[in-house]
Amino acid sequence: MEEVTKMKKREIIIFLLVIALISTPFIYIKTTLISLENKVHNYLVMEKGIENSNISSIKGLVGKAPLFAVEVVFTDETDVRYLYREIESGEIIQLGPSLKPEGYRYKHMES
Repeated sequence: MEEVTKMKKREIIIFLLVIALISTPFIYIKTTLISLENKVHNYLVMEKGIENSNISSIKGLVGKAPLFAVEVVFTDETDVRYLYREIESGEIIQLGPSLKPEGYRYKHMES
């Protein structure tokens, strides 16, 4: 009976370790994206002076280069998506907007 109990404990421990190993990358990605979304939101509101009401959506993305970025859509330009990322110094930078026809004047393009 003790051997069965020890085996069950061992199986439960192994199962929990496997679950932890599998879920760790997903938890890391989710927390990183939430943190980056908050940093970009603060950057837009505090540094760029954009009103909360002018931000339609902020969504963290996982890509290739950069690995983590944030897509922002503004209420006065809903057909354009602007990408932002955090560089090594911790500074938030705009990567650029989604492409529009030549001559289009972007409202939130940073130089």
